[in-house]
Amino acid sequence: MESVSGPVVAAAKLPILNPGEFELWKMRIEQYFLMTDYALWEVIVNGDSPPPKRTVDGVEQTYPPTTAEEKLARKNELKARGRKSPKGAVVVVCCVKKRVE
Repeated sequence: MESVSGPVVAAAKLPILNPGEFELWKMRIEQYFLMTDYALWEVIVNGDSPPPKRTVDGVEQTYPPTTAEEKLARKNELKARGRKSPKGAVVVVCCVKKRVE
């Protein structure tokens, strides 16, 4: 009798989240996806959109996606600019004048 051998597949148990052990679970789930399906982990981290591209001097280049921290920093920067806006100050002054009169 002849034995047929196929590819060996290693099965890993999916980590279960226990109360109070989030950091440990987070590390384990990351390792699980890195070992079982790296492409899926890339989608989890970066989203499912293709990498962003820009054209510089006629050459199309890919660049890394914006992280959540970068988006938050940009949002805060825009908020800070809005607070310093002279238009906003004019509106406040007009409202105060109307109340005083």
